[in-house]
Amino acid sequence: MKLETAKSLLLVVLIGTSMILTFGMWNYQADYDPLNERSVEAALRGVEKSVDEIIMPSDIIFKQEGNYYTHANPNLKEQFYDRLQEFRITEMERLPVEEERTSSNYEIEVIFPQEVPFLLFDRILQFEDETAPFPTFSIDRFYITFDPNSKSLNLEFISVDGREKVEAEVTSTSRYQEVWDEMNRLQSEDYQAMTLIESTETNIYIPREVPAMHPLSIFFEQMDKSVLQEMLFENTSGIRGSATPGNGYLYATDVRQLTIERNVMEYIYLEQTESMPDLNLIENSIQNINGHSGFTEDFRLMNIDNDDTITYQMYYEGYPVFQGSSSDISTIKQTHSNQHLLEYKRPAIYLDTTDIITKTKKEMRSGEELLEDLAIIPKIDMDAINDLKVGYKIQVETDDNGDYVSMEPEWFMKVNNSWSAVPYNQPGDAARGGD
Repeated sequence: MKLETAKSLLLVVLIGTSMILTFGMWNYQADYDPLNERSVEAALRGVEKSVDEIIMPSDIIFKQEGNYYTHANPNLKEQFYDRLQEFRITEMERLPVEEERTSSNYEIEVIFPQEVPFLLFDRILQFEDETAPFPTFSIDRFYITFDPNSKSLNLEFISVDGREKVEAEVTSTSRYQEVWDEMNRLQSEDYQAMTLIESTETNIYIPREVPAMHPLSIFFEQMDKSVLQEMLFENTSGIRGSATPGNGYLYATDVRQLTIERNVMEYIYLEQTESMPDLNLIENSIQNINGHSGFTEDFRLMNIDNDDTITYQMYYEGYPVFQGSSSDISTIKQTHSNQHLLEYKRPAIYLDTTDIITKTKKEMRSGEELLEDLAIIPKIDMDAINDLKVGYKIQVETDDNGDYVSMEPEWFMKVNNSWSAVPYNQPGDAARGGD
């Protein structure tokens, strides 16, 4: 009897333990997300980029006795700038600006599309004087001049408000000769003559002649929506999803919202926090995008707005890419605060640059023809134009083979920090030279 009683008691205990464990499993909520929701790596197919790869000059102008030149091919400009970044810069000195700067007969002007904190140039150029304090002002260009007596290069960085400057030197004789040789090759086919437009708020240089350019068609692939969610939400298990009227998708939590629609991703953090200085904005933004390998194309710094929004422009073969009539797939935009990424808008596609359809070359307007059009086209005020550039207009197209992007070479103008194609004066000119 005692043995049977013990067996019965043991059986009751085992049944009770089993019921307790089963009830616990039913009610248990893991403190991590389910495996099938966390199996995707939160990274895009891009690359990580450093500050010197993101902050690139929009123009490098060679000045020779009142004439202006630049590299005929954007790739040559980038190669020259890469060499400049290797120069060892010494004798840095901070000075007040006492009078307006006068150009030398022989000099180089390196122009950036956006004001850049001078502190960042410690990571862009090779400053050797570590004891010299870096000023906090911003610049949008610097100048290189020649000292034939000492065989050295002089660099001049002037603040955007024109009140302060930094002067420095490259004392290497070989580097001096290297750049001076460049000045003596300006008549070769590697360079093109430029025209200076002085009637605008800032000097604008445009090429006198623009070679014919190929319109392009490039197929693309949509980004994985799970990857986009994973990289922007701290906990994907709490996301609420729904369709949007534009055949897109909306994913949201109480404080985050992600919309994927018309090949564009837009993320918003719904709580406002404090703003940050431009220096921190640039550093935080690059770090954030690098964190998910988000530089999927050749994106470069283009603009910083007063609302802490930073814009990176897409480039193709050294030419800037601007948006056409469809949703903007030419830029990455981020708005940051001290604590959070507040907004993030970017293309949600990968361009397949291994399969490009090249069309018949399109004849481009010369600089002179462009100025003639601008002078007589109604509602265009030359004084309001901040910049003029040759680039590509990108927009999504569809045919029997599926969706693709078209890349049409055009002239573009910048007015009030907004870029648009320069219209043609004659109705028939728009189709000139292309198929």
